[in-house]
Amino acid sequence: MTALPSSMDTLPRRTQALGALGGGALAAFCLTLVNRYTGAYTNLPAARSVPSHFLSLVYLAALLAALLLLARGAAQLKQSTPFLLLVGLACALPMGGVLLANHWHFPSSLGLSLTANNLFLPIGAVLVGSAVGRIIKHPNTLLAASGFAIFFDLVVVGMGTVAQVLKSNSNIISAVSVGAGGNVPVPPWAKSVPLVSAVTIGPADVLFLAMFLASVAQLPRFKPEWALSLGRTVRWMYALLLAALVLVETTGLPVPALVPMGLAVLIANVRHGAFTKQEKRDLWIGAVFAILCSFGIVAYGKFFAAKTAQATPHGRVPKWGWQTGIVRETGERFVAAVLPEMPIEKAGIKPGDVIESLNGIKTSTLQRDEDILKVLDAAETTGLTIRLRRLGEKKPLDIKVTLP
Repeated sequence: MTALPSSMDTLPRRTQALGALGGGALAAFCLTLVNRYTGAYTNLPAARSVPSHFLSLVYLAALLAALLLLARGAAQLKQSTPFLLLVGLACALPMGGVLLANHWHFPSSLGLSLTANNLFLPIGAVLVGSAVGRIIKHPNTLLAASGFAIFFDLVVVGMGTVAQVLKSNSNIISAVSVGAGGNVPVPPWAKSVPLVSAVTIGPADVLFLAMFLASVAQLPRFKPEWALSLGRTVRWMYALLLAALVLVETTGLPVPALVPMGLAVLIANVRHGAFTKQEKRDLWIGAVFAILCSFGIVAYGKFFAAKTAQATPHGRVPKWGWQTGIVRETGERFVAAVLPEMPIEKAGIKPGDVIESLNGIKTSTLQRDEDILKVLDAAETTGLTIRLRRLGEKKPLDIKVTLP
């Protein structure tokens, strides 16, 4: 049988890749709209209840499937690397415009805000990720990069940039994430809309997803024997990332997404590695050392932060068990840290909660440490009534806290 010409052979594959890219992007965008506005039309289950977790996990499972389809489509594109980079960066420009408009307090339209971070930015991220993934030209490099990504993300999310942004209550993460929970644009007819799920997936996660899949898909072009299993990699990606999302949804922990991604690549493709016996031994030693170091760094960072919080008078942490910060945009206080087994933690208050008032006094008027300490001192005998806003809750919460 005569083989088909290469142009005819690659045309269906190119069409399939573009279809997966467009279909995944559109599906993810529609799902984020469902997440954002379902609560405007029907009563959702109470936040943190079993039905609420179930609906959230159904949504997250569908969103993850759409993003994997999007990333797989980008990974299989045959366009040149410079072309993918340029188009990817162009797709990220609308989000840059929205962030600049917010920074300078210029209004941006609802349609632009929604499409910038839930449609154009994911497409841009997977195109850039696909271009970057082509740098990897050997299975050994891919496997080593996967191991490094696990170590890198554990440190970054545990005590690095992401950890600091989360502590500062900045809206930058939710503003640029797929299915963003905070800073949600709402239509004029709805004052506030509860979300199906407040869990977000950052653009960097989508970029690395496409980078790993692009490497797996492109390696056979260099050597036929390097034909790694793209389908097997995608299946492991879905299983491990979904498990991570379940953990985030049920516990609220910021799970590093590169950990399940890196593990998926290693599990699916480790048999394709071409390491010598000595190299395998060195890699195992390096992997164990990196994991121990990353956990040690994160644990020390958490311990050091807790000690610093207890030592500071800001928010009277030793008595009440919390530390507060100031929301830059509104001037209100927010809960930056909560110590375990303390009154604030026992009352159910969580890091990230925005404090509207303390005993009826608006926190936007409590700008100095001395101001908030006066309120807390006065509340030591009578108790402290806290009104706060929580992500995913439709109405403010009123919580009474007393010292033992």
